[in-house]
Amino acid sequence: MQDIVPPKRRIGRRSIPTLQSEPEPQTESHGSGGTWEKPPRRSPKFGLWIIAFIALISLAFAISFLFSGATVTVFPKKQDVHIDGTAIAKKDALPDELSYEVMTIEHTGSGTVSSTGEEDMEEKASGRIVIYNEYNSANQRLIKNTRFETPEGLTYRIRSSVVVPGRTSDGGKIVPGSIEVTVYADEPGEKYNISLTDFTIPGFKGSPQFNKFYARSKTAMTGGLFGKRLTVDSTVLKNEQDRIHDEIKQQIQSDAQTQVPDGFYLFNSAIATEFESLPRVDHRDTVEVREKVVLYGILISKSEFARHIAVNTVAGFDGGDVRLTDTDNITVRFSDEERLWEQEEISLDIVGATTVIWNYDAEKLAGDLSGRSKDALTTVLSGYPSIERAEAVIRPFWKGSFPEDSAEVKIVEVTQ
Repeated sequence: MQDIVPPKRRIGRRSIPTLQSEPEPQTESHGSGGTWEKPPRRSPKFGLWIIAFIALISLAFAISFLFSGATVTVFPKKQDVHIDGTAIAKKDALPDELSYEVMTIEHTGSGTVSSTGEEDMEEKASGRIVIYNEYNSANQRLIKNTRFETPEGLTYRIRSSVVVPGRTSDGGKIVPGSIEVTVYADEPGEKYNISLTDFTIPGFKGSPQFNKFYARSKTAMTGGLFGKRLTVDSTVLKNEQDRIHDEIKQQIQSDAQTQVPDGFYLFNSAIATEFESLPRVDHRDTVEVREKVVLYGILISKSEFARHIAVNTVAGFDGGDVRLTDTDNITVRFSDEERLWEQEEISLDIVGATTVIWNYDAEKLAGDLSGRSKDALTTVLSGYPSIERAEAVIRPFWKGSFPEDSAEVKIVEVTQ
């Protein structure tokens, strides 16, 4: 039994798991034995943000240059005024005087009424002619019943005096003065119903004016009658004429306001209308009544009217170019002379309030500012006495000078 040696007990060693540590950062060696750590890789999104930011800044710069320019807000010199006085307006005014012109508009209308019978009738033909003055630059008055003669010897007359304007010059070419009037045959009868023709003025025969004053038809001569004509009840005829007049008058007054030339005022108190019965046309048992309405409007130059008000209301007026904000609060009453539009000069009473504003050349101002420093605005404005002050905004905001192109300098006026 001693020879038997019991086996030794072997205790098995249980393996213990080891924790894995994070990989150490890689290092690179240098010649001197030193090492440096490789930086960690950055996220791709960071680079995209950088690109987007740069793109946004570039876009902002591009837009700012796209909308570059300058806006200059101008406050012109102005003065509130009240006027109560009388002025004289002339057809041939001197440079410092108030002038006027005449606007003429014609409309015709017709209606039909029943006839009541037949009667013997004598009617004189009539029509429109244009009288020309090539003689000189002076106006020429032709008295009532002045004769106009055709080459065939037929005579027509005007029934009221007229003034024929003098001739003018356009580029060295003589432009005759002219006026349109109605003439009436010397005698009744159909032989005076003629087509378009030329006329001489027998009253000038033997004088230098004879060949320089003449007339030409604007319309045919019609209405001459010596015989029977259909009759119409006088009350019915008058009512129909009044109806036609009212209808045409409304239309012609509306047209007048739309046909006022630029740069002129047409005051309601300076509008007059005349009515003329045209030759009637007989049908089987009805009569066509024909009427003509002529509107005469007195036109006053806006610039001259503003200057007249400034001279008479602004103390120490400097004679500058001015305008009025409006004339809504101004009443203009014209003299009650007969046929106002034929007078050489007319009187007008002016009462009311308005604002006088001094004009300036906006295009020149933009040109004077272009390419200049923003600080030069005050210096430039010193050459514009009609401007009280101005404010400038330049885009983009960091630019310190106005654009080189004057078209990019916008002028905005404030008169309130």
